[in-house]
Amino acid sequence: MTRFPLQEYASLELNQVAFPKTGMVVSQTPLGTAFTKDAPCENGMWVVADKAAGAINPPAAATDKPIGIVYTTEKEYDIFHYGLKTFGRKVAGDYPRVGIFGLGDTVTTNCLQYNESTYSTFADLEEALKAAEAGTTPMYVVATAGSGVPTLTTSKPASGTYGKVVKYYTVPNGEKGVKYQIVSL
Repeated sequence: MTRFPLQEYASLELNQVAFPKTGMVVSQTPLGTAFTKDAPCENGMWVVADKAAGAINPPAAATDKPIGIVYTTEKEYDIFHYGLKTFGRKVAGDYPRVGIFGLGDTVTTNCLQYNESTYSTFADLEEALKAAEAGTTPMYVVATAGSGVPTLTTSKPASGTYGKVVKYYTVPNGEKGVKYQIVSL
């Protein structure tokens, strides 16, 4: 898998989501050991907030539930590290904010990955995203087992949480991103 191009860390814009109003927010559960300094938790990652186990981890399987999205408020560390793209220094034991997905939730993010055997270059992926936006060939955002970074695919999943690409767009800091809507839980 290849990550969507980023300058440093992924960023996220909540376009239309229900979890702040419905109370489906997890904020007092620490990150699990899957997140390290080399593999930090970033905004836009899909995670499973397992309160009973006391940890937030990437989904172990694509059908894990409930899946939520990390949307922690960005911080400016110093004058050399500012803006949305520099926030992602969350490691095991830290407390991110996670919104549990509901049907119809719509977000824009660049926290995505794609299969390089399907799209050999990023330009190929861009063409597929433009086709999805035009309604020619639908594209989906699906959970990735063992990774917090969701995957772009043209294969519609049979079950589990997934979203449908709405628009090939930009994230708030100007980097390329994808707007998607959750269509199945």
